Amino acid sequence: MWQISAAIALAVAGLGLNCGSARGPAGVEPSGSPASAERARRERDRQAARVYRLAEDEFEGADYAAAESLSSMLIEDYGDTQWLGPGLLLAARASLERNLPEDARLRAGRYLKLFRASDPRRAPGLVLVATTLYLEAHPVEAADSLLATPVELGDIREQAAQVARQVVSDLGLGEIEAVTARWPPDHPLRSVFEVERASLLLAAGARERGREIAEAALRLNPLEPERNRARRIASGEVESQSWRPTIGVILPLSGPLATYGRMAEEGIRLAIDEYNRRHLDEVTLVVRDDADDYERDGELVRELERLDVVAIVGPLRSEGLEIAARARRDGDLLIVSPTALENLSFRRNTFSLWSTTERVTRGARALAGFAVRDLQIRRYGVMYPATAEGRMQLAAFADGVRARGAQVVASIAYEDTATTFEEPLSFLGAAYPQAIYAPASTPRSVIQLAPQFSYYGLRGVQVLGDAEWSAPEVLRLVEPRFIDGTVISTFLDRSSTSVRWQEFVELYERAYRKGLQGNLVPALAYDATQLVLAALPWGFPRRSAIARSFGEIRAMPGATGIFTVEHEAVTRRAFLLEFKDRQLVPAFDELRGGERISGDRESRR
Repeated sequence: MWQISAAIALAVAGLGLNCGSARGPAGVEPSGSPASAERARRERDRQAARVYRLAEDEFEGADYAAAESLSSMLIEDYGDTQWLGPGLLLAARASLERNLPEDARLRAGRYLKLFRASDPRRAPGLVLVATTLYLEAHPVEAADSLLATPVELGDIREQAAQVARQVVSDLGLGEIEAVTARWPPDHPLRSVFEVERASLLLAAGARERGREIAEAALRLNPLEPERNRARRIASGEVESQSWRPTIGVILPLSGPLATYGRMAEEGIRLAIDEYNRRHLDEVTLVVRDDADDYERDGELVRELERLDVVAIVGPLRSEGLEIAARARRDGDLLIVSPTALENLSFRRNTFSLWSTTERVTRGARALAGFAVRDLQIRRYGVMYPATAEGRMQLAAFADGVRARGAQVVASIAYEDTATTFEEPLSFLGAAYPQAIYAPASTPRSVIQLAPQFSYYGLRGVQVLGDAEWSAPEVLRLVEPRFIDGTVISTFLDRSSTSVRWQEFVELYERAYRKGLQGNLVPALAYDATQLVLAALPWGFPRRSAIARSFGEIRAMPGATGIFTVEHEAVTRRAFLLEFKDRQLVPAFDELRGGERISGDRESRR
């Protein structure tokens, strides 16, 4: 806020000092004269314009909180200037970007009150109101708001048409017919509703009526993609496709990441083939190569949109996923990346299966809860990799421990390239913890670290680990006496029948006649596609219905975990496992079996 306040101060610095003051002793009119008042009004307009430009710059830079604060200040402090209307619109748009539709609707409603019902300047406000009503699950009311826009939409026709596409995708055939009965016959948005009406009639078997409606829609001079859809329906071309849903794919099939791109494509095709063997509505794929140039992903998304894909799997990189999410014209188009590290700043209906935040923090908190609640451990030490992910693990674990009344008595970072851990282990040992949480960056670090707990005298301390401890090479190479009793949290229990890991391995190796060699990329791509396929509704697939269904997925077993979609993120269930004789077994079962996991472990070390 202090930065925003400073920006305001800079914007108006030097402008308001002379406002309303006398011109001095040179015989110029006093401050109360009409000329002085007009000069003061112009000064306030210039100040307001500067604040508006600052807010607009923040909005264009995607800092929507700053844009909203600045435009709110503009509304409050310069409500008597010509910038009140633009400020209200900008504040409403910023609220929408921050997922605050009610605030956006209130500001857009206030904007509408500035003009008569027939004023064409009401159009942007009506489109914003329609957007908020749609987001609040009132599609019929949103359609009526679009109906109230003037026939001449000018520069905002494409924007209004995009909102109309979102709204109509939530309406049934009867609702569309009721809405269009109230619309002017020449309204520029009518074609969006008429083409959807024709599509639904065709899907319901009323082919001739659907063609008639499509031909009438073509006479309204529709925009794309309505023009192309109407032409295909009117010509009968669309009947040959049987309304097969099409899923788009964006992968690096050439360039530096081509190996991973091809692995991902293998996993995606396995999921599609499996689906098509079991369902009548066969899914087709449209694959595009971004050559590991994420700058191209926006262009590829728009191309796939024109091809009417119902969802997109990919891109692999976080940067590409962000560009793709911002470039799509239809906010209902679902985009799911198998491997993007983050998706926190992306817009709605954009997900990643490999979000660092979800993978790391959820597992660390689950482990902390088990250790405090079930193992009754109160004092913890933490040694973590000196990386951003390691710091996140420390913070999440410490929060989980403290929330349950226990404490982290010492913590220390270590280099993930280290081969000896005397310094961090000695430091933690001096604090006398009952347990040490030791997440790792790679299985190699675990293989080197595990034997050193006993070597440096920490035999009686409970060891806790993260997903890297569950790697097959750790089980194979670390002697049981160094690792038995260690409790870990992981998203993938390869031996569990709750997940489809073993099933996927067999399917992959049978299809491609080669081993996975521990690589998760094909399995992650397979799971991303399976999640999209699980969201496909019966019958004609609308993007909005798929996106809504995707958000309702709960506890779906996949190759790399058990998935739930919640709070705009794909999450996995955390498995709490314990090492026992070169196996990972459920820690809860070991605890219930009467063998105490915490306490003196010397005999087992």
